[in-house]
Amino acid sequence: MRVGRIASWGLSLGLAAALVGMVGLPKLIGPDPNPIFALIAGRSGIALFEPYLRYATGVGEIAAALLLIWPRSRQIGALLASAITLSAIGFHLSPWLGVQLPNMTELMALLEQGKSVAEIDAMALPTDGGALFITALAFLAAALTILWLERSVPRGAGVPVK
Repeated sequence: MRVGRIASWGLSLGLAAALVGMVGLPKLIGPDPNPIFALIAGRSGIALFEPYLRYATGVGEIAAALLLIWPRSRQIGALLASAITLSAIGFHLSPWLGVQLPNMTELMALLEQGKSVAEIDAMALPTDGGALFITALAFLAAALTILWLERSVPRGAGVPVK
């Protein structure tokens, strides 16, 4: 097995685990409302973001993870992960979310208390310092690296045929 294949496997398994554990499942079974999607919905005025687009995003992240694990679909999984992550980065760069998010623990507590996003924004809570944005950049770098590593693997390859 070449070094590129080993790197592709390692990155794929790591990104798949992160997509499921860090971002995918929490969107489906995590706090309700999800603080990130609640911020986007509150700041944009588009209620569709929370919960419907949150659920769609979570399902997409889990689908990308499953596709990344199977070598024959790894390129499609990396493309899907790249598209979802690029969307997340786009929202971070928009006024609807921002690069630095309010502290998640405080934000969730205030949302559970029934505070509106406008009230929360007026409080000027401490931020995450851009940690979630940097995580999105790392996910994108991993997905693009997988695409690059898989560029020379013919579709349907990955499992040796005897």
